Amino acid sequence: MLSSLPIRLNNTLQKVNLSNQFNKKIVIVTGELSGEIHASHLIKAMNESLDVKFSGIGSKKLEEVGCEVIYDYKNISLTGLSEIISKLKHIWNAYKTLKKHIMEVHPSLLILVDFPGFNLKIAKFAKKQNIPIIYFIPPQIWAWRKKRINQIKKSVDKVICILPFEKKLYDEYGIDATYIGHPFLNTVKPSHSKPDFLKKIGIKENIPIITIMPGSRNNEIIKHMPIFLKVIKKLENDLDELTILLPLAENIDYRIIEKFQKEQKKIIPVKGLSYDALFYSDIALVASGSATLEAAILGVPTIVVYKVSPISYLVGKALVKVKYVSLPNIIAKKEVFPEFIQHINPEIIAEKAIYMLKNGRKDIKKEMDEIKAKLGTFNSYQRAKDTIIEFLEHTYGTIS
Repeated sequence: MLSSLPIRLNNTLQKVNLSNQFNKKIVIVTGELSGEIHASHLIKAMNESLDVKFSGIGSKKLEEVGCEVIYDYKNISLTGLSEIISKLKHIWNAYKTLKKHIMEVHPSLLILVDFPGFNLKIAKFAKKQNIPIIYFIPPQIWAWRKKRINQIKKSVDKVICILPFEKKLYDEYGIDATYIGHPFLNTVKPSHSKPDFLKKIGIKENIPIITIMPGSRNNEIIKHMPIFLKVIKKLENDLDELTILLPLAENIDYRIIEKFQKEQKKIIPVKGLSYDALFYSDIALVASGSATLEAAILGVPTIVVYKVSPISYLVGKALVKVKYVSLPNIIAKKEVFPEFIQHINPEIIAEKAIYMLKNGRKDIKKEMDEIKAKLGTFNSYQRAKDTIIEFLEHTYGTIS
């Protein structure tokens, strides 16, 4: 019986080992909500073209698109170096569970989504099992820990970038990388008209709206909400009326929010309508993260705030090589959104907020348009799907 089959790829006659044919099993690994959202959109796109079975680490979003979740990431999601010690047991359990799963199913592809501290370790293991690896949304090596690019070169077969300046860096290191544009340009948009949205959440028109987004993790909320409440208290001294919207991430423990609502009864929790809350707000207070880019795409004047443990801050300050922390400012190469990091004065933030409320969206429209233009106009998830299918066909020949 034949042990191999000749096929032609890129005008070169190659042999594919018949014992290593495409088995329609793909493992995908996410470590927090924003990465899981990207992964869920990618799975949807791939399911339209391929009959494959997805499994891996995720949560409700992945389950909703038919992925078998073997471990929920909520106990291993991290925001600072000081958190690692408290979560070591969970991280180790997740790692062992995933290794065992990979050995059992021996997937035809491993897709890693962000979450580099964990994913680069699993990539090293999977590489030894001869499993092809794609990194979708790679580590921000341009900002810190650039040496990780050497780990990526050793273990990862293909990188799919979503930021315009990333591909050049991977090209310089001889790493196969494709830029697909940023997916937010396809997904970040309001779902209601302003009158319908205001009616839905029960607020009046013509009252200043401030949307606060303290983060998608419980510990981020605990750190940032006291700061936001102090800012709001100062704003109330200058504004006759004020509407405060708080979009809630699905994975947040609502008991934490209730504590802060008792302190500030004007806060209106908003579920499932974060893009509307941002788009129809006059200003936003946002914890540094993917929400800052959402705000830029929606064109809302935004103040960026971020606070971590003292240890994480000191280590991060020594390692981070970029001038700004928020993606809109990094992409624009200037401070479009004011940033207040670690040592934070609520009174100064309130003064900045009043100024931004008076000047409105027109003041930043040009910068927002330039940022969006740099992100591209592609259907990013479809491009990611096409890139993955092309990679699989090059690796296995036929995948139907």
